[in-house]
Amino acid sequence: MVVSTVPMTGAALALSPIVAAIQAAYGVASAVNDWLDKHIEDMKSSDNPTVSRAGRVIEMAKYGFGIGYITPVVVIAVGQMLLGNPLGAAATVATAATLTNPAAMTCAAIGAIYFGWSALSDTERTEILDKLTRGLQIGAELIIAIVAYVTKHFAEVMNSKNLKEIREYIATTASAFGKTLGDITHKLGDIIGSAVDVVKKKSTVAISTTKESAAGTYELLRDKTSAAIDATVETASETYEKIRKTSTRKTPAKPQAINEPAPQPAIQPAPKTRKKAASPKASSKVAAAPKAAPSAPKSATPKRRKKTLATT
Repeated sequence: MVVSTVPMTGAALALSPIVAAIQAAYGVASAVNDWLDKHIEDMKSSDNPTVSRAGRVIEMAKYGFGIGYITPVVVIAVGQMLLGNPLGAAATVATAATLTNPAAMTCAAIGAIYFGWSALSDTERTEILDKLTRGLQIGAELIIAIVAYVTKHFAEVMNSKNLKEIREYIATTASAFGKTLGDITHKLGDIIGSAVDVVKKKSTVAISTTKESAAGTYELLRDKTSAAIDATVETASETYEKIRKTSTRKTPAKPQAINEPAPQPAIQPAPKTRKKAASPKASSKVAAAPKAAPSAPKSATPKRRKKTLATT
């Protein structure tokens, strides 16, 4: 592969499609060199130590190679490609996250070089080098030298806390291009952690969707139930009014004088108590026993006893 070893400068670099893609990703409307100078100064003066140290690394690379703003362009371009940005379709790389926090995206690019360049296969590195050498008209050896310089000095200025924050920047920025932290570092722990995060996010979305669906169903049922109750009450009221009007026409109420006392209910006499009739059993006991039948009549002339004369 034959490429130019003289860096592209001035107007030629500004017309590069890779530079145009970087401008679109960061929302840059001014000249690239002016924007890079301000961007590096903003990072160095940041209250966040991680962002400030990352800005210092880019500045060191810029002055260390002495070829102007082509060095920070190479750093950002290599990092962006590692994060998943193709640097080809400018319309697809600008996102709300990158436009609102460009310093975090640059930190992610430097971190991707630190964690991800050595994790690439030879084929993957060759593909990135080929695209950058053609797009920026610089030699592959220069790109490799810039990457090595950034990796070395980045490790020197960052502590474990800074590196943890850099990893978070990488994960956030890579997600905008459909990648995870594990895709960048190729470390097993990061791959597992990224998979867990994806499951959590999908579960959260599913739960939120279920809640919204349930809430929508509840609202629909509540509205329908309320409408049905209102209709029932209205129908019942209309029916009651019809019955009341009909009853009023048939039995008009008698007007009552204002001073006329309300009628009192009549007092009913107490019912008389009747004597109990004698039961048949008692009657039979009281009744006189029947008289005995008359005996046969005695003879009117009774026989005379013969007197026995005593013999003397």
